Parts: sequence; C-alpha cells; structure tokens
Amino acid sequence: MNAIGQLAPPVLDVRNLSITYGPLRAVRGVSFSIAPGEALGLIGESGSGKSSVAYAVMRHIKGQATGTVRVDGQDIMTLSEPALARMRGRTAAMVYQDPMSALNPAIKVGEQIAEAIRLHRAADRSTAWTRAVALLERVHLPHPSEIAHRYPHQLSGGQQQRVVIAMALACQPRLLIMDEPTTGLDVTTEAVILELVNELRRETGVAVLFISHNMGVVAQVCDRVGVLYAGQLIEEGTTQQVLRTPRHPYTVALMRAMPAIGGPRRRLAAIPGRLPDLRTPPVGCVFSPRCAIAEATCHDVMPELDAAGHAGSTHHSRCHFQNEIHQRLPPEPLMEEEAVTTAVKGRPRLQMVDLCRSFRGRSALPFLRGPAPVRAVDHVTLDIPAGRTLAVVGESGSGKSTLARCVAGLIVPEAGDIRLEEAVLERLVQRRPRPAQQAVQFVFQNPDAALNPHRTVAEIVGRPMQLYGGLAGRALRRRVIEQLESVKLGERYLDLYPREMSGGEKQRVSIARAFAGHPRLVICDEPTSALDISVQAAILNELLALQRRHGTSYLFISHDLGVVRHVAHHVAIMRQGRIVESGSPAAVFGAPREAYTRALIAAIPTLEPRPQPVSLPT
Repeated sequence: MNAIGQLAPPVLDVRNLSITYGPLRAVRGVSFSIAPGEALGLIGESGSGKSSVAYAVMRHIKGQATGTVRVDGQDIMTLSEPALARMRGRTAAMVYQDPMSALNPAIKVGEQIAEAIRLHRAADRSTAWTRAVALLERVHLPHPSEIAHRYPHQLSGGQQQRVVIAMALACQPRLLIMDEPTTGLDVTTEAVILELVNELRRETGVAVLFISHNMGVVAQVCDRVGVLYAGQLIEEGTTQQVLRTPRHPYTVALMRAMPAIGGPRRRLAAIPGRLPDLRTPPVGCVFSPRCAIAEATCHDVMPELDAAGHAGSTHHSRCHFQNEIHQRLPPEPLMEEEAVTTAVKGRPRLQMVDLCRSFRGRSALPFLRGPAPVRAVDHVTLDIPAGRTLAVVGESGSGKSTLARCVAGLIVPEAGDIRLEEAVLERLVQRRPRPAQQAVQFVFQNPDAALNPHRTVAEIVGRPMQLYGGLAGRALRRRVIEQLESVKLGERYLDLYPREMSGGEKQRVSIARAFAGHPRLVICDEPTSALDISVQAAILNELLALQRRHGTSYLFISHDLGVVRHVAHHVAIMRQGRIVESGSPAAVFGAPREAYTRALIAAIPTLEPRPQPVSLPT
C-alpha cells in the first residue's frame, strides 16, 4: 500500500502480518505502510481484525503474530521487553476508543501526562508539568492549567479523549495509532477531534493509523484506506478511490448501510449473514457466503489483491469481478412509503408538558463553592402520535438523556406533566401501576450494562412475558422464540448468555425484551451509536419493521442526524435543556432556521472533506 512517489522511508511498514488466537486465524497476510505525515484508515466490521492489527503494531496482543512489523525502521517483533517499553510512547503511541480505560481515575490528568514525559524524556517535575499544561492547550482544551488539576471523571467524554491524545503526543512520537477514537462522541466533539488530528499531521509530520468502522470519519482524516474483512485486506487505495468508486462488494455493502443526511430516503441495506468462522476459513473468497454476486468460482478460488481498472493502478481489490461490480449489483432500494408518511392526526400517545429538571454542579476543587444548578431540561413540551417517532437531537450535555429518563420514570422532574394517552403518569416508575410500567419500555445505548450477565436470553426476554402476560412453560418458550425471530435471531439463542453474543446480537435481545410486553411507547437512547454501520442498519430496519407491525411510538434519542433522518417522523433539536427548533426531518435538515442546527448538520462526517473547521454559535 505504498503511495506512488513516496520518497521518505515509511514510519510503519507491515509485511505479511498474520495473527492467531489458538485455532482462530484472526489476521491473515496483511501488508501496508504509512509515510511520515500520512494517515491510513482501516475500516471493517467488528471482528474483522482491525484492532488486532493495531495492537500487533504495539506488540500488545495475547495471540501469536508472524510477519514483519517495522516502526521507524525497527522490527518490533525482535525487540526485547525493555526496548519495547522505550518504543511505546516515544516512537509509537496509541489512542484508545474508551478514554476512561486509558486514564487512571485516581490521578489528576496533568500528572498522568507529566509522568509519561518524565519517564521517556528524563525531565524534572517542573519541566514535565509545564509541558503537560502546554499539551492540554495544544489539543484545544479551555483553561488548560485548571484542567490539569482535574480528575478524569470531572471531564466530558470529548475532553477525556483530548487528554488521551495529549498524553499520546507527550513524547513526540513518529507514529500515532487511533482505535475508534470518536465512537460515542457527539458530532461537534467528533469534528473537533478530527480537525485536531489533521492539524497535528500538518504541524508535526506524525504518521497516523486510524481504525474506524465509519467511512465518513475516515474520509475527513485519511489519505488512503484499507478495508479489512475476516482478517484479510480485501480492498485498498486512496480515500477517493475506495469510498467513491469501491471495487469490492463488501465495501459497496458498507456504503449502502451508511445513513445519509441528504438525497432520497432509502432503506439501509444491512449485510446478510455473519463473519465466517476463522477457525476454518473458507477456501475461496472469504466474503462469498454473504455476497450478492458470488458465483461458483468465488466459493472455490481465493482471489488475489489485484490492481483495479488497469495494471499499475494504486487501487486494489480482492474480487474476481472487481471491474464489473456496479453492473452486477442490484440498485439500492428506496424507503417504503409507509415508513415515511407524515404523522397521523388525533390524540397524542405521549405528551411532555412543561418538563423541568435541574442538577447541582460540583466544584473541581473541594474548598470552592459549587456552581449554580444546571437546568438539564428547561420547560420542554413535546408530543408523540401513535405509531410515530419523535427524535430528540443534540450534543452531549444538551439534556436529551435526562428528558428520556424523566419520561421513563428513572429521574423525577421538578415540574411539568407526562401524559400517556391523556392519563398523567406518576413521576417515579416504582409508583406507576403495572399497566403503565408495561406501556413504556427502554432500549439503552449499552446492551452490556442493560442485560443481566447471569441470565440466559430465554430468561431475559421471557421475564416481561411472565410479569405482564402470566405466561409459563411451553407457551412461554414458544412466545420467546417468536419474539427472537421478530428481531432476526432464533431458537438457538435461547440458552446463550450475553457474553456469548456480539454487540449487535445483544442489542437485538434488548429490543426483543423491550417489545416482549407489547409496549405502547419505546424509548431508544442512542441504541446504535456503538455498533458497526452494517449492524446499525439491521437494528434500525428492525425497529421500523416492529413499529409498522405493532403501531408502537418511539422517543428516539440520538446525536447522529443521519440515523435520525432515517427513522424519525418529527425532529426536535435540544440545546442546554431547551428545544431550539423542531419540525419534520425534511424541514429541519433541508432548511434549518437556527444557527445551532446548521452547525450540527455541518459537523456530520460525510464522504466529502470538510472545507473549514466546525464552530458552534455562542
């Protein structure tokens, strides 16, 4: 994957890398290189091998790795442990997906950065601290000298991620590895992080290996893209080549699964099937069992990673039909008319009337008086018709999740009413009668936190049926199977525990449980933000299908405007606890009235490079 005309030796050069975890052949024969100041994006589903490659470059994997990995000319496979310790942080540094896993919760963030400087640069405490504060300023954190004295839990998610980037840059590494660094962040914070990465590349010449499943994010940062599937590199080239004219059916499928903010509304094309069992990889093309254009030769003969279009091209694809992909693939389906009809007239299913909720802030320093209370929900009035979706959109801290938890009865509002078909709901869920509890269900962002790890799928999905329907025995089992099949799972999942399933499968179980008691309203709080794009497409399609089948109303909380445009009948933009704009998706996205809404739309990562940095109105 060397760029044509590359003069300087690569900072990272990976040749024929293979990784096994026992019998599992997770990565097979991957090769690529990254020049100084260049960014390479690796994209693919969970389980494709992206993170294994990243960890292998730092030699942090528990499995066995073969091949050659050279970082700044050194073969890290041959380095001793002391030499590896010197290389990590000084020559190569890594930014992880979850900043809290990289930050010590008991140590101030400034000290954590200063410690790395003292370790690798032999600086004294004063010099290291001064450098740490300068780095916090370098990553555009406000009041860096104050931030340095804070603990990780006193910072927002975006601030934590910038601290981790500052820590990675502490010793001026030649290579920066970023593993899903913006997953879970709102679009404006994500835009700031991506602009920061580009700025660092321009000013320091650092090489970047950027791991992501989001093509829009990759398009904003990367010069070249490699697509991984089931441990193999199946397409590579410049960002424009791969994302504009993909030459592999898997890459095309990823593009079709990506919700768009513009153009005609279309049904998201989830990729059928699952990744193959890499204990016994397929003989032929690794994607052929899920491919829409596969023929007999695809199942029997492994294609080479060949130049696409013409000999000598920098665009390569591992497909027998790489030059006729778009002629063979069927056109993208448009959204069903039923899913995009306008909201029905009549009595709302749910009404939120003048809701208010405040939280008292805490001072970063114990001897100072805390700030005034923050109004998280400030006189919000909204309603949701039967069988329709209201999406509430905003940045982290805008009050979206607080509003959702007030409706669910998990947080008690200080003022206002919540009415379910004219009946006023008790503010605390424990005080609501059982029919009202049954009527309102919740799908959380993180299924790992929502599913009991000690219960099987049958027990998790069956519990609402027992509680609200009185089912037991064979009738209960039959009903649970039907419920699992409604979310494209099935009987074989009954005896599985959450730890035995993928993230997308666990989220489907969460949805099955939410619908098990025949609710009238389902609250979806960022239900797809941590999922792969292809899995996200499947989950969104299932939510729409269940809504059409049961007439369920949704309160859909999200910061992803592309997802919102796909599922919502009405959109409300929330900022600092208030609704600042609302209307149909066509009105809000097509002709936004508020500067804040326009800034949110401008911050969405698309396949087109962003012309200028995103800035929010004050």
